[in-house]
Amino acid sequence: MTTDDLKSLFLGYCQKESGTPYKKLIGIEYENFVIIPCEDHSGNGFRPLPVDGDSGVFSILDNLAELTKDTADPYEKVYEKDMLLALKGLSGSKITIEPGGQIELSDAPRNSLLEAHNSLQLYLTLLEEAVSGFGGRLLFQGVQPLHSLDQLPFFPKSRYQIMFPFMMNTGSLGQWMMKATAGVQVSIDYDSIEDMERKFVFLNRLSPFLTAIFANSPLIEGSHSGYHSYRSHIWDHTDNSRSGLPENFLSADFRLEDYIGWALKVSPYHLKRHGEWVLTSEWNFQQLLEGKHSELTMSMVDWEEHLGMLFPDIRIKNILEVRVVDSIDPKYSLAVPALIGALLYNETTFESVQSILMDLPKEEFKIYKRAVARDALHAEVNRVDFAETGRKIVEKALEGLGSAEENWLLPFFERYTKGGLTPADETLELFKKCGENTDIWLEAVLKKDIY
Repeated sequence: MTTDDLKSLFLGYCQKESGTPYKKLIGIEYENFVIIPCEDHSGNGFRPLPVDGDSGVFSILDNLAELTKDTADPYEKVYEKDMLLALKGLSGSKITIEPGGQIELSDAPRNSLLEAHNSLQLYLTLLEEAVSGFGGRLLFQGVQPLHSLDQLPFFPKSRYQIMFPFMMNTGSLGQWMMKATAGVQVSIDYDSIEDMERKFVFLNRLSPFLTAIFANSPLIEGSHSGYHSYRSHIWDHTDNSRSGLPENFLSADFRLEDYIGWALKVSPYHLKRHGEWVLTSEWNFQQLLEGKHSELTMSMVDWEEHLGMLFPDIRIKNILEVRVVDSIDPKYSLAVPALIGALLYNETTFESVQSILMDLPKEEFKIYKRAVARDALHAEVNRVDFAETGRKIVEKALEGLGSAEENWLLPFFERYTKGGLTPADETLELFKKCGENTDIWLEAVLKKDIY
């Protein structure tokens, strides 16, 4: 396969059905943790959700399938051999399990923020009911704040069993990424390669500001981590060959061929043959194309699979995926797609914010990433005041949304960004008020109005 062959996959994504108008769709992936009461039933503590048992991951999936079986959008069980792996709805939504037992909704693309909101609220209502029988509670933080890596469960999906030991060779915190992080991911449409390229550069330049604005992972193993977004810090120490913010992704001269060239240098963890995974981490995709693995001949299916094993801050697939936002409380979760959608789908707003972002030296962005992981909107790097610039970006987005849709973003702005604060600041303030006692803090968190 040539570069043109590889590029043709993306060209195919741009093609619309004849007579179908271009839609500006919003897609959301939303992850959260589930914790359950300690086994002594003392009420004085919670433990991570296990995989097996009546109060485990499989039980939750069974409960969700049962709760929806007579609805308009029932969840169908998805299996890997004999293991219950996920659920899939008729609408296209999926519920999957992350390696540490995190529950993830991959919602179907929606035409409006209201549709996305209604779908998310229905899902969370169902999830709360699915865990209520064993006292489970939902926790919305970017990093599991209470328990150690060894205390967290491991969901034995075949892919995860391949990836988990591999993470030991690529970074100091890769296994933490797999088992202990949760985020809000937003997907954005593109309608041409040129449209994708300009949006991609914009989003890469926007990404440190998104991390800063929505930072919500300051605690780790029951203590202050020293970071506002420890999740961002974890990702920075996971696998630099396939994640992060490559400098050429920030350039006004970026072209899709640059992404393809970067992807070719990365090793796929595995590729599937005859229903079984074949380990391929010893060869990058370019070497596999060249026949270095004597038993594998690459196909477009392999290329598409490989693209899903890349974890840059902004990922290109059939959509653009924004991957840098910590999980936040449901009442503010629609602020994330509201902000990103307003910036990307309103040309006037796009150009206004683009002029701010493109003026920043691309060689400073790695510094920005480290600074916002630690200090979020309190960060200052050379001439960039993140509180001031973050506030300006959100104000521009609110103008783009207009009065009809601003309430998806405005409450978050008024509570946090307007004053240079983030959910992490609120978490740390409450943690301090509770005497840095995790049991007291968790009790207070679980009493909060999160809807």
